[in-house]
Amino acid sequence: MTSSSKQHSPGDETALDEPARTPYTDPDSEITFNGFARVALGVLIGATLGGIAGALTNKRVVDRINRTVKDVGNTVKKTAVSVNDTVQEVGDAVYSVATSVNDTVKDAGGTVKETAESVNGTMQHTLGAIRNTTKDVNGTVQETLDAVKKVADDVNASTQPDVDKSSGETLYKLVPVNAAESNL
Repeated sequence: MTSSSKQHSPGDETALDEPARTPYTDPDSEITFNGFARVALGVLIGATLGGIAGALTNKRVVDRINRTVKDVGNTVKKTAVSVNDTVQEVGDAVYSVATSVNDTVKDAGGTVKETAESVNGTMQHTLGAIRNTTKDVNGTVQETLDAVKKVADDVNASTQPDVDKSSGETLYKLVPVNAAESNL
């Protein structure tokens, strides 16, 4: 049984102080494995650095690396220029739209103003014509009334008999009496 599955009594102190071990663990082999792993890792890192250093001593490899780095740099520059051109084109398009909107608003505002002024002028002209027509109609009506009154006066004058005052006759004029006033 392992120490984790044993039940300990309060008097059994030695069982708690010993570390639990599996049957296949050997402390000496762990130290040997750790040392071997460190050596293997060191050899691997050294071989890698040696390979890189050896490759860098070869002029063709160095030229290829330099070309690759330059190609990457040129690609980055081309991409940056392309992004800059795109941003400028977008900015120009936004500016053009904003300017066009501003011009359209100004043009529409000018047209609305001209239309309002034209409508105002037309209304003033129409009101003036109505005033003149009213004056002309009033004048015509007044002239018509005056002509009718003159005709009525002429008719009244011609229907009254001429009375000769020298004959001694008395002339009486009949005055109509209002029905409301006749109660006097």
